[in-house]
Amino acid sequence: MTTNAALASQAMEGHGYYNRNSDLQAAGIELLMPLLERTLDAVDVRTPEGAPLVVADYGSSQGRNSMRPVGRAIDRLRERFGAGRPVEVMHTDLPSNDFASLFGVLHHDPSSYLAHREGVFPSAVGRSYFQPILPPGRVNFGWNTWTLHWLSRSPVEVSDHANAVFSRSADAREASRRQSAKDWNDFLTARAFEMAPGAKLLSLAMGSTPEVHGWDWITGETWQAALEMAGEGLLSPTELSRFTIPVRGRNLEDLKAPFEGGAFHGLTLDYAEVIPAPDPFWEDLQETGDAELFGRRWSGMMRAVCGPFAAEAFAERPNAGELVDDLFARLAARVSGRPQPHVHFAAICVLGKSG
Repeated sequence: MTTNAALASQAMEGHGYYNRNSDLQAAGIELLMPLLERTLDAVDVRTPEGAPLVVADYGSSQGRNSMRPVGRAIDRLRERFGAGRPVEVMHTDLPSNDFASLFGVLHHDPSSYLAHREGVFPSAVGRSYFQPILPPGRVNFGWNTWTLHWLSRSPVEVSDHANAVFSRSADAREASRRQSAKDWNDFLTARAFEMAPGAKLLSLAMGSTPEVHGWDWITGETWQAALEMAGEGLLSPTELSRFTIPVRGRNLEDLKAPFEGGAFHGLTLDYAEVIPAPDPFWEDLQETGDAELFGRRWSGMMRAVCGPFAAEAFAERPNAGELVDDLFARLAARVSGRPQPHVHFAAICVLGKSG
C-alpha cells in the first residue's frame, strides 16, 4: 500500500464550480440553523467594548454556503455585544482554494453578508486548519461545515474502491481511522490556540454510525465508473489506486474521544450528535421524475468535491482533463439509470473555550 500526499492537498473544483454544485451541503447546513442561534447566544465576548468581534469561517471553500450563517453570526453578536462594533470575518481554506470565487460572492452576490451591513471586514488565509491559522485568543465564533471528514493526508491507497473506508483491507481501513483520529486532535489543538476565552465553534461534517458509514452507494458508483474506464484501457491499475479519496466520517465516539479525560487544551465539547442528513436530490426526483437531472446533479456534486483528486490521479496522462470529463459523464449515466436514495449522516458538535 502506498500513499500520495498530493492527493490530500486538493481544494474543491474551482472557477465557482463547487458553489454551483453544493446543494447537498446546503441542505445539511439547514439542520444547523436552530443550533446556530443557541450557540451564538452562548458566546461570551470578553474583549474591551469597541474592539472588533472576530468570526472565523474554517474551510470556507468558495463561500456560497457561508453567507447566511456568517451574516446571522454578525447580527446576533452585534445584538448582544454592541450594534456598532466592527466585525472581522476570517475565511480559511487550503492555498489551492478558489478564493477568487469567494470574493466574487462577497462583493457581487445578493446573499453576501456584506450587503446592507457596515463595518464588516472580510479577509482570507490560505493555510490548512490542522495547524494554527490566526493569532492566539483571537476568535469569538467559529463556523465549520462539510470539511472535517477530509483527511490531512492520504494514509493509504487501495485498489478495490475509491475510498479506503470501503476497502476489503482491514489494514487500509485502520490506517484511515488512525489518520482521522490524529486530524481531529490536531484540529482541536489548533482551535484551542486561536479561540478566545468564552468563544464557541459550531461544526458539521460527514458522520457515520458504528453500523453504517454512509456514502457507499454514490462512491461505489464512482468506483464502478472508474473500473469501466480501466476495462477499456483508459486507466491503469496504478491510476485506479491513486484515485483513493481521503475521506472518513466520524461517529459519536470519535467526536468524544479527545474529551474522555475532560477539557482538551482548554476546549470543551458542549454538544455532539450524529444524525441522518437530508438528500435533496432524491426528494426532487420524487417530484419531477427527471432521472437524467438526478444523475447530472449527483455527478456535478461528486465532481465538485472529487474532481481535483481524479485530475491529480490521472495527471501523467496528456488527456487527463478528458478522462476526468469521461469519469463523471459515466457516473451521471450510471446514477440516472439506477436512481436510489442516498444514505449519509451529519456529525455535529459545538466546541467551547473555557476561561
